[in-house]
Amino acid sequence: MVSVALLSMSFFLSCPKENNVKEEKQIIEAKMLTELDGPYIYKEETGKTVIEVAQNNDGSFVINKVKNDKRGKYITKINNRSRDSISFDLMQAYKIPKAEYEAQGDIFVTSDIEGNFNAFYSLLVGNSIIDGDYNWTFGNGHLVICGDMFDRDTEVIPALWLLYKLEKEAEIKGGKVHYILGNHDVMNIHLDLRYVKPKYLELAKLVSGIDDETKAYEHLMSDTNELVKWIKTKNTIEKIGHNIFLHAGISQDLVNTGLSITEINDLVRLYIREDLGDNPSNDPNANLVQGSMGPLWYRGLIKARNGHYEKATMAEVDNILEFYNAKHIIIGHTIVSSKVTTDYNGKVIRIAIKHPKEKFSEVSSALLIEKNKYYRVNDKAEKIELKF
Repeated sequence: MVSVALLSMSFFLSCPKENNVKEEKQIIEAKMLTELDGPYIYKEETGKTVIEVAQNNDGSFVINKVKNDKRGKYITKINNRSRDSISFDLMQAYKIPKAEYEAQGDIFVTSDIEGNFNAFYSLLVGNSIIDGDYNWTFGNGHLVICGDMFDRDTEVIPALWLLYKLEKEAEIKGGKVHYILGNHDVMNIHLDLRYVKPKYLELAKLVSGIDDETKAYEHLMSDTNELVKWIKTKNTIEKIGHNIFLHAGISQDLVNTGLSITEINDLVRLYIREDLGDNPSNDPNANLVQGSMGPLWYRGLIKARNGHYEKATMAEVDNILEFYNAKHIIIGHTIVSSKVTTDYNGKVIRIAIKHPKEKFSEVSSALLIEKNKYYRVNDKAEKIELKF
């Protein structure tokens, strides 16, 4: 078992009703942790438990764990020079979003944020999606994330809470946030830890008391975790007007199954806790959707994969678009340039780039669809029309 030093702990007898149950506060020494993190909020019928990594006055870090938490508002703090912090509250419930939408308002699209809060914040502020205080200012516009909020960088949780907050605010203003799942988002839910930063694994072991990283991370990412509940409702492919949005790509094999966009989304949700690559299901369509030819992993709209598949032909792209009655496929996943680019005469738009880690670098690139025109934009709102 993990050795955990308890600096202080208080226990109270439980009562039948949450309002009559007193908070139980626990502080766990965390010598191996060197950054702020959280909050991780777990909501059950008996009440809420909140876990946060905080910093002491002497610079050391501890884990604060509060059972029967009574707060209505929460704050997530970011490890950056500007010491950003975002206040948010919880949604009352999570529902599965629609898979297809009529064109309405402008559409701002980015992907592969992967815990890079500074780049995410800069793109949103620079393009007037939010103001400097993290409030939605995009009116009836659509903000689309084509996957991969998780892994590789250290501010995954604050970036997720910002997106979570904006989803609620956008709905009020007639807009919409579309968090479309990528392979790294799904990998975290089914406990593939290959790219998870050590800080999250160490936290998982400390709060669970379990040495095994996979079992500890399962505890951290349990079904009572509010962010996990929210993520498990999300789609893998969505269509807005004549644009298809997803993370990796659509293969001819996927089209050959005859699955609709809704059916693809339902299959990913159904098996999101299972790694079908290592443990295939009895449903070949489910295995395909989660596999290398599926929308979470397929790179064939960008390049060949030696020994597996060739780059898709123009005829195949046309067939995909015809099947889904679309004009453009917008994808992340595979970095091909330092800026948003197009292929197949503009039928495929590629938005995955390696985002700089500093704010307002003028290098981060995203896609803006405005009045049926397509623009490459940076984090200073400079835009260049994409010509097809």
